[in-house]
Amino acid sequence: MATSKEILKQFSLTDEEADVYLGLLKTGPTGVTDIAKKIKKNRTAVYFHMNKLVEKGIIHQTQQGRALIFSATPPSELAERFDKLTTEFKSIVPQLEALKRAEMDTPVVRVTESRAGYFQMYDEISSLPEGSTFYAIEGAAALQNELSLLSPEAAQSFYKKMVDRNIEVKLILTEEASKVPQAVMSGETLALFKKRRITSRVHPESVLPFQGLTLLYGNTVAHLIPGKDLVITIRQQDIAESFKATFEALFNIGRPHSFSS
Repeated sequence: MATSKEILKQFSLTDEEADVYLGLLKTGPTGVTDIAKKIKKNRTAVYFHMNKLVEKGIIHQTQQGRALIFSATPPSELAERFDKLTTEFKSIVPQLEALKRAEMDTPVVRVTESRAGYFQMYDEISSLPEGSTFYAIEGAAALQNELSLLSPEAAQSFYKKMVDRNIEVKLILTEEASKVPQAVMSGETLALFKKRRITSRVHPESVLPFQGLTLLYGNTVAHLIPGKDLVITIRQQDIAESFKATFEALFNIGRPHSFSS
């Protein structure tokens, strides 16, 4: 397992900057001399690295009389900042990809174990550009399986990102599946679930005898078969557009449904 210092270096901190940050976490707010003694480094060099960390927002500087006091940005605050930067970068990946030559027609197929596959799909969906829409068709067995794979904390984190990024889901459910969220979700998770932008339609099982989960986001179609523990994704624009046309046809004849009722 990577050490704290090794992980910090992956976020553009040098060896010396990582030592300074970790030292400040241990000592709390202090001056240059104290932190130099703590990490056994030259005071002038430490002061140079502290100024660099202040510029990066990794530590903060305040004046107390004639003394400069430095304090470390809380790790939780750094984690939120890095997470936001990662999400923002993912949101422009489609634009960056567009700078390349047009994608080849050969579909890219990925098969993953269901839990890992779910988390990868959620990460990709919650990193779509703000205001995006994705599409889902889901039966009761798949929805129950989906919710069993997610802890309440993981589900709430995903739904919160969806709300924060104003991402809409157009959803087709069987009548049986439409009753699952209310029956199995905690109050807090259900509240976030309902807070998302959801436009849903319901079909009776006689019309839609479907127990799986199929999603469309960007140019990716993903499918999970309950009981098989596999998520299969196909990334190819023509296939995605074909699924979207089929989805819209089925969506337009479904019965409007609201989870708030």
